[in-house]
Amino acid sequence: MDVTKFEKPKVAVSFAQQVKERSDKLMNYFLICFFICGLVLAPFYDTWLIAFGVGGLNLFAYYFTKIAMPDSNLYQYVLSLVLGVFMAQGIYQMHGLFEMHFAAFIASTILITYQNWKLQIPLVLFVLIHHAGLAYLQNSGVKGVYFSQLDTIELSAFIIHIVLAGLIFFTCGLWAYLLKKYSKIQIEQTREVGRLERESQIHKERILNEEALKVAYQKAEQARHEADEANKAKSVFLATMSHEIRTPMNGVIGMASLLNETQLTPEQREYAKTITTCGESLLTVINDILDFSKIESGNMELEQRDFDLRTCIEDVLDVFAGRAGKLGLDLVYEIDYNVPAQIIGDSLRLRQILVNLVSNAIKFTEQGEIFVGVHLNDVKRDGQIELQFEIRDTGIGIPADKIERLFKAFSQVDSSTSRKYGGTGLGLIICEKLIGLMGGHIDVKSIENEGTTFTFTMQSSASSQSLRTYVTNHIAGMEGKQVLVVDDNLTNRCILKNQLEMWKLVPTLASSGAEALEIMNKGMQLDLLLTDMQMPDMDGCQLAQHVQKLYPELPIILLSSVGDERNKEYEGLFKSVLTKPIKQEMLCKLIINELRGRSKPLTDMMPAKQKLSSDFAKEHPLKILVAEDNLVNQKLALKILSKLGFEAALAENGNVAVEMSNRELYDIILMDVQMPEIDGLEATRIIRQGMEIQPTIIAMTANAMKEDRDQCLKAGMDDFLSKPVKLEELVNMLAKWSIIGKDRNMSGKRA
Repeated sequence: MDVTKFEKPKVAVSFAQQVKERSDKLMNYFLICFFICGLVLAPFYDTWLIAFGVGGLNLFAYYFTKIAMPDSNLYQYVLSLVLGVFMAQGIYQMHGLFEMHFAAFIASTILITYQNWKLQIPLVLFVLIHHAGLAYLQNSGVKGVYFSQLDTIELSAFIIHIVLAGLIFFTCGLWAYLLKKYSKIQIEQTREVGRLERESQIHKERILNEEALKVAYQKAEQARHEADEANKAKSVFLATMSHEIRTPMNGVIGMASLLNETQLTPEQREYAKTITTCGESLLTVINDILDFSKIESGNMELEQRDFDLRTCIEDVLDVFAGRAGKLGLDLVYEIDYNVPAQIIGDSLRLRQILVNLVSNAIKFTEQGEIFVGVHLNDVKRDGQIELQFEIRDTGIGIPADKIERLFKAFSQVDSSTSRKYGGTGLGLIICEKLIGLMGGHIDVKSIENEGTTFTFTMQSSASSQSLRTYVTNHIAGMEGKQVLVVDDNLTNRCILKNQLEMWKLVPTLASSGAEALEIMNKGMQLDLLLTDMQMPDMDGCQLAQHVQKLYPELPIILLSSVGDERNKEYEGLFKSVLTKPIKQEMLCKLIINELRGRSKPLTDMMPAKQKLSSDFAKEHPLKILVAEDNLVNQKLALKILSKLGFEAALAENGNVAVEMSNRELYDIILMDVQMPEIDGLEATRIIRQGMEIQPTIIAMTANAMKEDRDQCLKAGMDDFLSKPVKLEELVNMLAKWSIIGKDRNMSGKRA
């Protein structure tokens, strides 16, 4: 880019402004001098009135024009006329003294300072008109003209005078023109010299920069090499940490899954489910931390699958139900009626975002509530929808000057070593990156000591799959039933009111036990009572006791927090007990159950829907070898296979697995990767090279990154399962390769 193109007008304007300011300052002195000269001449012929009147009007005309139009050069032309008037004033005051005509020449000369030859024009015209007019009047015999001390002026003398004056004015105008011209030339030369100096300096700097660039390039290459080594070390560390964390997690989630296969009470099943949900949530967080570098580099890919939005949110809230109950916090959610029940997106990533935001809300809230809301922002022509999620708490809030730290990696609002709240500082930045990948953005509003609200959006679309119908199922015939809702939390009351009205029930709201009793004493016919447990003055149990005495037939459903066992002291007081956060499906079933007057409550023991069946081995007769060095994982794998009807063999390391596979033919080998003596990859290579009849080898490893999967398949393994292993995935994997094996055998027989 040519800098001089921009500098040229700037330099010219700057120089012209300097000329103008300098000349204006000079004119102030000259005008004062002309005015004073008029006063000096006044005593000669007693022309004080002319000196003050004409001189004052001259000054007024000049300064008024200059002040009234500061951005115009008109005042300079007024100045030219004013100087001509001062000349005429002097001639008149001295009764035509010849020497006073030189005032015009002085005026013409000082106008040169403006470097504008056009300023000579008003002065020349005025002098010409003044001389011609007054000379004519004087020659005509008019008295008191005082143009010349002679009675008459000869024409030749007048012409000579005019010609000489014209030469002087022309010379001054030419002088002003040439002065401006050569000033421009000087500016151009100065600018050109400056440009050459800059180019010379740039050339010197370019030479220095090229040398510095060579040094910088060498340093950059060295830094890149060191960074590559550091990234490799980080990858190895992350892979090791992933393995070390996933190994015990496999035991936690696996044993919890086995526990779910046994006969459990609803309460026990809820606890076991929460263990599984917590483990899976922790696993999701681990995955996100391991993929943090991928998120930053833009290599993270999101899944697009159908999932139930309400189930996703309820599963997230289930993780924190026990913790919220211990703290006395209300954990509530509401999904607007126009939000699709099933959407397409990455449910695991959405859960990870919600887990992080709800966890933060609980961490920084000591009393009150945590609210999760979902709203439909926009529906586009192509079927895409924009959802807005709101996570609101009543916690300590965030200072305004600390909000900017929230979305910086490894940064926290309170980063001191004595901080009250822990955390890595990675959660929110991961959330922000994931939300960006979902086509949305995240915002936060907070007031200290009042609470914080996080809102984020995501792009999705409604699912075309069939939806669950638990909300409207069997609701027919119960429209208009009267339900009294008692809860001290306004948000809870509003959410329950909206849900009941959606089911065409008629809710009545009360904020305390006393208000509820007052409503009932007015004679209102009620069909059902929903009451919270934790309320001031009168809790749910105390209210239920009063109600039972007055209305023994009225069914009562208690809304209680996880871990609150006070209701067990009053056996038979409540028809049903529903733990918070309230699930819409369960609430609907309980209400239907009570309004229809069923004798058997919904909370009785229900048989578990088993995922493991001993008949599986009969349908898929497989000979299985488990290669695993970890004792817990050995026990878990053998127990799962046992429940499926298999008597699996065990190899404690890769070396033993190779020896056992050489001695006996196995249909499937479940191969761990990291094992002593010989790891799973090397063991697979040996088996693939040394056996004629090949078994199916499935990696079952805690190394869960995509690179690990590719490495296993490259080593010769047939499939891949990452730990913690889900029962459904293992069962489906065994069934898949059993069918493939049968097809291979049938093809071999036909051949």
